[in-house]
Order: sequence, then structure tokens, then C-alpha cells
Amino acid sequence: MSTTPFPLSNVVDVVVQVSPLFPPTPSFNQGLIIGSSPVIPSVGGTNPRIRQYTSKSAMISDGFTDTQPEYLAVQTAFNQVPPPQFVWVGRQDLTAIGTMAIAVGGTGWAVNDKFLVVQSGASLGQGVVLTESAGVATSIGIVEGFQGTGYTAGSGLATTPLGGSAGNGLTVNITGVGETPTQAAEACRIASNEWYMFAVLGLEADDTNNQAVALWAQSAVPVCVYSFISNTSAAIVTPNTSIFALLNQASINRAIGIYSTDQGGTQLNNVYAQCAVLGVAMGLNTGLPNSCFTLKFKKLVSITPEPITQTQATNIENNGGNVYLNYSPYAWMEPGQMTNLQKFREIIQLDMLAADIQFSLVDVLTSEPEVAQNDPAQSQLLATVDGCNDRSAIRGFINSAGGIWNGPTLTLSTKGPTLANGAALPNGYINMSAPYVTQSPADHDAGKSMPIIDALLTSGEVDSIVVGVYVQR
Repeated sequence: MSTTPFPLSNVVDVVVQVSPLFPPTPSFNQGLIIGSSPVIPSVGGTNPRIRQYTSKSAMISDGFTDTQPEYLAVQTAFNQVPPPQFVWVGRQDLTAIGTMAIAVGGTGWAVNDKFLVVQSGASLGQGVVLTESAGVATSIGIVEGFQGTGYTAGSGLATTPLGGSAGNGLTVNITGVGETPTQAAEACRIASNEWYMFAVLGLEADDTNNQAVALWAQSAVPVCVYSFISNTSAAIVTPNTSIFALLNQASINRAIGIYSTDQGGTQLNNVYAQCAVLGVAMGLNTGLPNSCFTLKFKKLVSITPEPITQTQATNIENNGGNVYLNYSPYAWMEPGQMTNLQKFREIIQLDMLAADIQFSLVDVLTSEPEVAQNDPAQSQLLATVDGCNDRSAIRGFINSAGGIWNGPTLTLSTKGPTLANGAALPNGYINMSAPYVTQSPADHDAGKSMPIIDALLTSGEVDSIVVGVYVQR
């Protein structure tokens, strides 16, 4: 007679665990160009608000023509060497609800109740009750990202309550139509977190909107960089009042601007110089070994250098702007800076390092049963940050040759490590934390790790060279 065999697990019990798949760290090589052509729907339809393209032909297949601004801008981005892998195109809807006010307050409304604005030929525009009195709406707003499409100015428009609201009888007046560039950028960020650098078309002479978008970018989440263009005479005639100066005075380091003109109508593609900058930056940022780059000395393909004087170029650059200049037989962009005079290479590389540290530490927290509040577990966190620093050094941003720390002396606690001014950093970086014995009971009970300090030396960039030639005859 047969017998049931005993399981081998009684002797050898094998437990198979497969490590989880971690989300990829952001690549920081994706650019976005925002325009107002009504090809991509802002809401509704297929793939609304923002679409990714790997070629100009894909845009034609989507309904763009080769004369539309978005096509020409993307063409300029793809013209750069090396070209970006792909470019996103976003929609600024000039038929969205811009501003609206209450006509009749209705009844039964509560704060935060949402409603649909009804108008023939329009759709999907949503409002929200901000304040009410005895159920009568007294102030309203527009739901972010839901300004709708196809609207025109109008009075006494009916509304339909949303989300189970008991309100009725509310009518509104649309007093302004069209998204601002800032609202379009916000909507594109809601639609996708993947893009890093972006441009908005049609603002070359619009200091007000360029300033507004730059201010939005300064605190946008996730981080991003606004690439913009200015062709106003203020940049070279009264430079202290230019858009570059305005953003410089506000210490904005999330905007990079270039002065570029069509030179009397002879160089029409120069209106897309900011897209050329975007294309160069996103094409060069491969993340591969030694891929760290400066924007200075870069050629902007299909853009014509500006015929300005040395004084005018200095005025632009001293106020935080960039310009494409002729150094015959060369032409290059200079100086590759943000509006606060910080180098672009530093901004993008620090963004990449910060994201790597953030994602890598979260991966540790989510892959381990727990990370204990003790010094051995803290060593694992420190080693994780070391790995991020190593990857930055491989890209060429952290100075792997090492050097001397000339920053302030960093003392974590009386029982913790100290990084003194003048100390050697052989690897170009050091990260450290105080021992858990110094942790406060409140931080322990809150589940906090010991804070980590990551000090690093950057490799820097060569912007000029002095050569002394001594000749003996």
C-alpha cells in the first residue's frame, strides 16, 4: 500500500523572498513645451492636457501642422546635439473659465460644495463654494485643474451640483476666459510629475507672465526649472528693470532665461531659443558616467547669435540672463546660469542627488521589516546616502579626487562627529550623524532617525583660461 510521503520541509524549510520592485528615480531629462493650439484637449477626450512625443512626425499624426508654434518649438528642441529622447507638449486652454462671480447665490449650498458650469458648446468647467450664509453661496472659486473648455464670457449661467450636494439655483457670470500661463503650468504638473524643465510659448515680450510662471516654478512640487525667453529692449537699454533683473532681485533659482530677438524679422526661429536651451539640457542629461555638463559654450542649433555689444551682453549676464553670442568662428550660449546667477549644472545635479537620496532612503524603509532606532541601523542609512554620493561622483558632479572642506565647522553634538573647516575629504564627500544616545525622548517616540549631514565638494567647471606665453629670442 502507498503511503503519503513526509514533507522535506520538516528537515529543510526553504523560504523564498523576492526583493520588491522599487519605483525608478526621476531621470531629470524630460522637457515640456506649453502652447495654446487646440490640438490636445485640456480636459476630456483622449490623453488630455499633456502628451509625450519622440518625433515631429508623431505630432503630425496627432493633428499638429508643421507651421504651428508647438511643432516649431519641439523641432527646435529635437534639433539640438545630442537631441532629447522625447519632449512633452502641454495645452494652455484659452477657452477655459478664467474668472467668474456669483449672479444668484441659490439655496442649500455648503462650503466646499462643487458645481458644474453649464453653457452651450462648453464642458467640464467646475466651481466650488468658498463661503455661504444660510445656504446661500456668497463667494465661489474655480476648481484647480478643472477650468473646463469651450467657454465664453456670459451672465446668469446655470450650474449643476456635483458630488451629492444639496445646493440648487446658483447662477454665475463668467467674467474672464482663458487660462493664464501659470494655471496651464499648474495643470500640466497635475497631469504628470515626469517632466523637469519646461517652457511656455508666446511670452517673449510678456515680463508679467514670465515673472508669474517663474515664481510658481520656485515652489513647485516636484522641483522643476522654467526656461524662458525675453526680447524686450529693457534687457540691453535699461537692464536693471528687465525680467532678468526682476527675478535676480527676487533670488529666483528655478528660472533660466535667454535674451533672443528675431532681429528685425530676419530670424523668426529665434523666438524658440528657450526651447533650444531646454533641448540641449535634456539631451545632455543622460545620467551616464561623466555626464555632468555646463550650459556655457553650448551651440544652440537653428538659433542665430544676437548682434549685440560687449556692454549689452554684460548687462544681460550681470542681471542673471543668458545670451547666444558670436565668437567667430564659434557661437555659444553664455554663461549658463539661473536668474540668481547660480549655475544650471549645480541646480540640476543637486536636484538629481536630492531625489536619489530621497528615493533610496524610502526604498530602505519599505524593503526592511523595520529600521531600528539604533546605531547599527543608522549605519545602513548612512551607507545608502554614500551610494547616492558615489553615483553623483560617477556623473562628475562631486569631486571624487577629494579636497579640503572650507565650509563652516559642523558639530552634531558633544558626543557626535565634527567636520572642521580645513578637514580633508578624500572621497569628495562625507555624511555623518550623531549617536542615538543623544536622541531626545520626543524624537524617539516620534519614530525619527538621527539627522544625517551630507557634506560634499563639487567638481566645478572651467569657464575661462589664462595662458602665459614666454618667448626667448
